[in-house]
Amino acid sequence: DCTHALNKGVAKADVAAGLTQMMAQKIIELIAKSPKKNALIIGGVSQNRAVVNHLYSSFENLTIPDEATYFEALGAALYALKNEIKTLDKNSLVLEGKSSFSFHKDLKSFTDKVIFKSIEKNEAKENDQVILGLDVGSTTTKVILLRTNDNSIIASEYLRTNGDPITASIECYKSILSQVNVPINIIGLGVTGSGRYISGLHAQTKGIINEIIAHATATIFFDEEVDTIFEIGGQDAKYTYITSGVPSDYAMNEACSAGTGSFLEEAAKESLDIDYRDIGEIALRANRAPNFNDQCSAFISSDIKNALHEGLTKDEIVSGLVYSICLNYANRVKGNRPLGKKIFMQGGVCYNKAVPIAMAAITGKEIIVPPEPGLMGAFGVALEIKNRIELDLLEKESFDLERLINRKVEYEKSFTCAGGSEKCDRKCSISLIKINNKNYPFGGACNKYYNILANSSEETKGNNLVRLRQELVFEKYIHPLQLREDAQTIGIPKSFLTNSYYPLYYNFFTQLGFKVILGNNPEKTGIDQKQAAFCYPVELAHGFIQDLINKKPDYIFLPHVLEIHNKDSNFRDRTC
Repeated sequence: DCTHALNKGVAKADVAAGLTQMMAQKIIELIAKSPKKNALIIGGVSQNRAVVNHLYSSFENLTIPDEATYFEALGAALYALKNEIKTLDKNSLVLEGKSSFSFHKDLKSFTDKVIFKSIEKNEAKENDQVILGLDVGSTTTKVILLRTNDNSIIASEYLRTNGDPITASIECYKSILSQVNVPINIIGLGVTGSGRYISGLHAQTKGIINEIIAHATATIFFDEEVDTIFEIGGQDAKYTYITSGVPSDYAMNEACSAGTGSFLEEAAKESLDIDYRDIGEIALRANRAPNFNDQCSAFISSDIKNALHEGLTKDEIVSGLVYSICLNYANRVKGNRPLGKKIFMQGGVCYNKAVPIAMAAITGKEIIVPPEPGLMGAFGVALEIKNRIELDLLEKESFDLERLINRKVEYEKSFTCAGGSEKCDRKCSISLIKINNKNYPFGGACNKYYNILANSSEETKGNNLVRLRQELVFEKYIHPLQLREDAQTIGIPKSFLTNSYYPLYYNFFTQLGFKVILGNNPEKTGIDQKQAAFCYPVELAHGFIQDLINKKPDYIFLPHVLEIHNKDSNFRDRTC
């Protein structure tokens, strides 16, 4: 959510303020049913003034002791003094026993299943015609300079986005400028990645390309026989299937970051104090790898702690962690989609060689890692811009690195979208960004303001595939029957997999003689009754149940779907 907000031009301060308010609200919700009015705040967050200020509005008396950050340790020490507990030999605290984990085979056994490709970088020549390819990701931003006459990379950079896509883009331009010591002609600038719209606006380019096209273009350039792309980035993980050189199927992780590079980095650092650059070497040293939960980052973190308590080595735990993100990808991103004859695996996480090796172990297939796997998006978008220029789908332009570096961006006061001809009532907050003394509206849930920026009059109403799917599931594929007036009613909440299986449920109960009532309005009173903080789909489920309670059916059908049979794969399809 933070990444999407930043990519839509929301100021960092507003995002940070939203985070503190959200955290305080979750705390208030957890203890809302308690009649107590006096609260003691301990722990590291007690030092966050913004969170504490929000809490003051809900409690009559808040106390933050001086010892708040080490309160539990102080309590343990006081308990030891009071009870005259003697110091124990730390070795006596650990008993060797059977581990609660099953184990994967060591990664070293699969190194021959992965091919790592390499490529030589060339140097710029005077008056080269070049195209700049920029990949603005949620975690990192990448750039390459592509020479058009031989498609060689003559300069590149890979750095952290740090929540500021425009500043990251400018730093990339600075790096490219420092690497090129002769005059060059930049005839095109392509931008891809989650931050492509805002960085594309700053660059004043029409060459904005989605990641699927960019990565597929780069892949086909290196090997026309590749039909499957695994891509794991900082917060996104994607699967692409290619037919005749064109992406024909695609999937990505939705809300979960357990199978991504940022989670791998954070888990290794926070739980094991291991730098992300050392993960690959450490994982490959292990003689076995514990089988961690692959469904949720919170559960994986818990597994890591349990493994430490059981005395597993850091090498083993890191190896298990690498396996877990690949299992998460296989189960939750790829799912039952096909594995082709030739698989490319790319994204910055592949600089950690243990990850593609783990993927080879899980899939049983040979994995090919292309040259500079983290730059494939930037390389692909540059190639795509070149192709479009050659096909007269895009005009040559002239871009100057120094102008791009010095182009200032100012954030004006945001406004609320009135909805326009669509009569939309979402009331999106729209950022107003000033570039070269001109204001640009930016953001919102739909493409309305992007189309204005792109001078596009494209009618998008008929292209709303989400709306089309809803019509298919909840209207076209249900078959109403003439039932008795006094037929009993059964309510079904429009939550979770009901959005896929509603035709089955509806037709089944209708055949049995029930009138089906759909709970489709997420009532706020229901959401407010949740006992703890949940993800958004679970919160909506509470609201849908309240809607059904208000509609008073005779029965409520609440299916619990744990696993879905997958006939075409050895992997499980397990719901969260």
